Amino acid sequence: WHWTDETQRTFEEIIDIASPEVIEMIQAFKKFVGANDMMAYLTMMCIRLLELKRVLKDTGSIYLHCDPTASHYLKIVMDTVFGAANHRNEIIWQRINAKGNVQRKFGAVHDVILAYAKKLGNEKWNQLYRPLNEKYVNNMYTHIEEGTGRRYRLGDLTAPASRASQGQIYDWKGYQSGKSRVWVYAKEKMQELEDAGRIVYSKTGYPNFKRYLDENLGEKLPDIWTDIMPALGGESLGYPTQKPLALLERIIEASSNKGDIVLDPFCGCG
Repeated sequence: WHWTDETQRTFEEIIDIASPEVIEMIQAFKKFVGANDMMAYLTMMCIRLLELKRVLKDTGSIYLHCDPTASHYLKIVMDTVFGAANHRNEIIWQRINAKGNVQRKFGAVHDVILAYAKKLGNEKWNQLYRPLNEKYVNNMYTHIEEGTGRRYRLGDLTAPASRASQGQIYDWKGYQSGKSRVWVYAKEKMQELEDAGRIVYSKTGYPNFKRYLDENLGEKLPDIWTDIMPALGGESLGYPTQKPLALLERIIEASSNKGDIVLDPFCGCG
């Protein structure tokens, strides 16, 4: 991207069609950044993001991939166009493991994915999980249930009293929920757990919840992704910024359902 007459016309079009907030933002950027290659790129992105916001459903989300060269600028553009309140995540995608030709700085191995909702609270969301850490499993799930062989750990059945309802304050098997801690469940639910064999009592008679390993869906996926490598082998088409299918699948699975419409406006799949 270079600052050309066409870029100037695009910049002027933004001034003509955008909201006062966007106009103020893009003018401030030009004053700060200057009429250079970076500003040409931000101008190109801004007018496209305005159109993407226009066509995005209220239940939709948008993910913008970039590298650290422009991610800080683009986050301000996204905050202004989509609203800072609709920011969901800044995802760090570690796309390679190491860089050998690095001198006098740390190796740059990650890109950034900025995720925004069109209307926070209305967006579709499917929680994704990753497998539990093996060391965590071995340290925490130390019990084996007789008869079934199911692994489990013992969990706390109390919660902070600051967010409690009256139904969580009662006596259970001689233990009374106090001022600082109350029972997690109402008494009826505690009885259901008792009848189902899900409560294990310590030597002193204190209740603990039996949490089975096979019922654990895994760890909720965090905003640092280290398990997706670039498009390699037969998947690679030689396109420098091609997105691996695993990355696209993760984003689509998280923010849409079967039958939904998904737009890839920059053909990132190659």
